[in-house]
Amino acid sequence: MLSDKARKKAKGEQRNKGKDALLWRLEEATSFRTSKNLEQSSELFAGADQMIRYFEESSPDIQLGQEALSAFSNPANIVYEGWTTDRIMVSTYLALDHLMLGNSDQARIHLNKAYQRQQDAVRRSARRIEKEQEEIKKNRQAAAAVQDKAVQTKANSLYTNLNAFEPIANYVNPFTSYLRGLFFLFYASDSGDLEVSRKALEQAVSFVPSNKFVKEDLALVESLLDGASPSKSITYVIFENGQAPYLDQERIDMPLPIAGGIYPISVAFPVFQVYPWQENSLRITAENLSERTALVANMDSIFATDFKTELPGIIARTIASVVIKQASSIIANQALRNTGNEMAQLFGGLAIFAAQTSINIADTRSWTLLPHDFQVCRILTPANGILHIAETRGNQAATLRLPNPHGGNLVYVKSVVPGGRMIIWSRKLP
Repeated sequence: MLSDKARKKAKGEQRNKGKDALLWRLEEATSFRTSKNLEQSSELFAGADQMIRYFEESSPDIQLGQEALSAFSNPANIVYEGWTTDRIMVSTYLALDHLMLGNSDQARIHLNKAYQRQQDAVRRSARRIEKEQEEIKKNRQAAAAVQDKAVQTKANSLYTNLNAFEPIANYVNPFTSYLRGLFFLFYASDSGDLEVSRKALEQAVSFVPSNKFVKEDLALVESLLDGASPSKSITYVIFENGQAPYLDQERIDMPLPIAGGIYPISVAFPVFQVYPWQENSLRITAENLSERTALVANMDSIFATDFKTELPGIIARTIASVVIKQASSIIANQALRNTGNEMAQLFGGLAIFAAQTSINIADTRSWTLLPHDFQVCRILTPANGILHIAETRGNQAATLRLPNPHGGNLVYVKSVVPGGRMIIWSRKLP
């Protein structure tokens, strides 16, 4: 549980920086990380993690109170509490930052927290969705519109592109599972840690059964559990590639049942979009050996699964919000007509229309600086300690002197677009 002091600090930061405080913190932390300032990055991610912990420990009633606000204003006016994808990646990035900084104890804590957040996500989501549905049912007009088959069919037509993404079960991020397996393999203090490594790598393999590197790591940890000793020094390369999906706004005209009539209304929905042409990988060369990085986690699919799980609630909230606002407008217009003042009706009607237009805006906020995918590679550490890294699509290449030429190494490479500058970190493994 958060201490009172930590809770007040998180709440204070949220209040001082506004409804988008968490989102700005995530983007800022990622920017510092990209500039290789891992100390500042980890500090900012820690602040984001503290905000998330406050949200996680808040009751569903508080969260529903925030969402109820969107029924009378712009949905983007509610406090951004982060997608489940965000929450797991905050812990993952904190673990990576501390791992590269040599703080293995902190890395262990955050990898375990990432695992726990994956475990808790299904339960939290189900509970919140249930409470949300109960709240919508309390408003008869909103409930009728939300349950209307024609309305649902038209709204769902905006999201057929989600079917192209392979679903990721139970909010699992395979990269987080792989990193956790790798950490508990190399920083194992006992057989219990190796067992944690085995289970995490088994989970990663279940999502990427064709990735030979993950399967080799699983075979390694199983051999260690059987009493074998490692006989080779391995250098690992993690590739963070491309740009994350984003949310855009799209309006569609919908015939909504309101106050006994059918009203054609332009409704703004958030829609899921991805960047094209992000196929890129790395060719890793060490002496006479050459390997190519292989996919371990597609963030497009992970966020798409997260978004699709929340979609019924997104559609319901959007429709309910519009219906409640429009019902208020109908009452206001009726009151103006009853005055018999034509000028009042004209200007009053224009004011109502302008107000409705300004608040009928989709919530398109998401953590845009996440990558398109994560890839991994393992290769025997070369005797000369030199590693060559080259893009397979772009023209960027680098030669790296490994920090541990006679043992294990972890090399981390980030590239946003093929041909763009590669950012590279390296750390020796125990």
